[in-house]
Amino acid sequence: MLRLALGTVVRVIEERPGFQLIGLRMAETGLHEEAMSFAQEEYVPGDKVIVNTTAVHLKLGTGGYHVVVGKADRMNECDLAPTQWGHIMKMRYSPWQLAVDSVEEQASPHHDLFLREDLSLEGTPVLITELHSLLPVSVIAWKQKNPESKIVYVMPDGASLPLALSRHVHQLKRQGFLHATITTGHAWGGDHEAVTIHSGLLAARHVEKADLIICTLGPGVAGTGTSYAFSGIQLAEVIHAVSILGGFPLMIPRISFADSRQRHYGISHHTQTILQRYALRPVVLTMPLIGDHRDGLLEQQVATLKKLDKHRLVWGKVPDEPRLSSLEQAYGLSFTTMGRTWVEDPVPFQTAVLAIDLLCSWREGLAKAFTDDPHCFDAPNTLAALDLFSTRTEAQP
Repeated sequence: MLRLALGTVVRVIEERPGFQLIGLRMAETGLHEEAMSFAQEEYVPGDKVIVNTTAVHLKLGTGGYHVVVGKADRMNECDLAPTQWGHIMKMRYSPWQLAVDSVEEQASPHHDLFLREDLSLEGTPVLITELHSLLPVSVIAWKQKNPESKIVYVMPDGASLPLALSRHVHQLKRQGFLHATITTGHAWGGDHEAVTIHSGLLAARHVEKADLIICTLGPGVAGTGTSYAFSGIQLAEVIHAVSILGGFPLMIPRISFADSRQRHYGISHHTQTILQRYALRPVVLTMPLIGDHRDGLLEQQVATLKKLDKHRLVWGKVPDEPRLSSLEQAYGLSFTTMGRTWVEDPVPFQTAVLAIDLLCSWREGLAKAFTDDPHCFDAPNTLAALDLFSTRTEAQP
């Protein structure tokens, strides 16, 4: 299905870098509806635009918005996404294909960097999670403990493609919490564009000098209720890339005790499937100790994962709810996930903060380990190396 319709601009409702929300009067129905635009162009009342109405027709989670394809009454050729040197195409051979300034390509000032065969993440911690909603709480928790450090967000293309769709990224960059962004694969709109997740991670470390890399899907993930077809499977590729490139992979599991769907109650089947079946390299998995009957359920759910002995599970006491409230105040917007506030479903956010606390406690040890052995994290079997840091101290956050 591909549904297109004609609308007339009534007003511009919201603007932020790379994103505009415009009010339309639809030509066929006369109804007033709203559409997102990711083009660098100006809209004024009376402009006629072609919009993609497919997602709204299917009642998908787009926020109830159509997507602008382009102006219907434009007569002259123009560039809606200017570049400096780019010839790498994203969304290739689609009607909206565009050239980007890829960080790796020949005309890039960083091209010579990517000619090196020995590039490594140098033990840089990479926080991996499925839910885009955990980005703000993770970023702010880290910055409160490491105010001078640089956080770089790497967004793969398993969910939304335009980075500008993320209000979280806009807010975090505006406040100075997030240092830079990199979009990989067919995702686009970051401070840097990368062809692969591998070069995107390396750009985060060597171009933007990241102290912490966060890699999570963008908003708008896809799922089918099966273990073969959901956006989160892409995180297995991220785990492999981080491990092979010598980074320190730490994963925040998808956990909820407010989701009515059984497959997402407790630790989600998404996390279990990724780690049990698709991840071929080990990762440190942060597991929360809540202090009540829910701990027993989580133990049961990860029993199979523990028997596989593929990954390192680290349990820690979750931070209290007043801390979440304080982090939310620092952010300036609400913490929500899957339509629920942190008050309604605190465990996802507590687990993210726990992961940050663990990383902070290991930071000096990680740097020393890489100095002592630059290949400690990129060996074919890194489980022993991961064990070293997660068991360095008995004290948990």
